[in-house]
Amino acid sequence: MNRKTLRNAIRSPLLALALIVVLAGTVLATPATPAPGFVGAPLARGTVSESVHFNTGEVKFQTKGPVLLATNMVTIQPNGSSGWHFHPGVTLVSVASGTVVRYDAHCMATVFPTGSAFVESGDHPLLVRNEGTTPAVNIVTFMVPAGTTNAGLRIDSPNPGCPLE
Repeated sequence: MNRKTLRNAIRSPLLALALIVVLAGTVLATPATPAPGFVGAPLARGTVSESVHFNTGEVKFQTKGPVLLATNMVTIQPNGSSGWHFHPGVTLVSVASGTVVRYDAHCMATVFPTGSAFVESGDHPLLVRNEGTTPAVNIVTFMVPAGTTNAGLRIDSPNPGCPLE
């Protein structure tokens, strides 16, 4: 066997293996862009440049350095979904209209109707869906490390094995 034949014999299985890995990742991961029916519109951004520490009654708020506050209006159409994701900091979500259902990594569902709110944090994936018949509008405030880009406000994650999406 000459060198060219040997090189091709080695290269072909490696190329096939790389292609399998890429395709498997594509199948298992949530798309980088949330599913159709999920639209975020930036409302405001601002950076708190110094560390803060407040402890007032029932509320305690502390940062260890500069943080970006980014507020978006997120509309989820009926049957729309956020896709599986998590955030690099703390995310506050207020349901302005409609109803959303949040699924955690254990496939447990929690329903949030108009006027309710929830917090997302940590590196455990979750998915938010509109299982109703009218659009759901959410006001979402991200508290993330200063310098985080719009693309960095959410980190896509593979489906943890829930029969959703």
